[in-house]
Amino acid sequence: MPTSDVELKDWALEKIKSLNPKSVVDIGPGEGTYSDLAREYTRDARWMAIEAWAPYIPQFGLWGKYDHVVVSDVRHVNLMSIHHAPDLVIIGDVLEHMTHVEARAVLTNLKAWADHILVCVPLVHHDQAAHEGNWFEIHREHWTYDAMKRELRDGLVDSVEGKVLGYFHWSCYG
Repeated sequence: MPTSDVELKDWALEKIKSLNPKSVVDIGPGEGTYSDLAREYTRDARWMAIEAWAPYIPQFGLWGKYDHVVVSDVRHVNLMSIHHAPDLVIIGDVLEHMTHVEARAVLTNLKAWADHILVCVPLVHHDQAAHEGNWFEIHREHWTYDAMKRELRDGLVDSVEGKVLGYFHWSCYG
């Protein structure tokens, strides 16, 4: 579904504010959760989104929440066509919709592209089918907190484990 649990959003907001990014790319924005959460605290930042499901753009008013929206599957987009080197990439509640192999490839590409990455994955496994015709919403693989920590270990600077969500801050400076 194009929504996220509210757990630890305060942690994410504080992380975004502390980074004070000038460019943010939100991958899989869904209803625009992170723009709604942090845009007022990052007024000088350019907010961009990569959304795979085009109907979400008018449904959730994403053109009003982001300066630029690209309709594409992040697994197949040329990231450099969106921004040269964003300060912050947010990939929240997206990786569980891919196989682990695909998610690792996406993370590898993001690490080569961005200064900071904020990853959020659900820690509670539940099957999810297509939602209102959106096959991108199918849950393909589950990530545990420890598995994601291992995946991001080469630049992981901070993380927090909740009951529902896990958040991870990776940095090229880490």
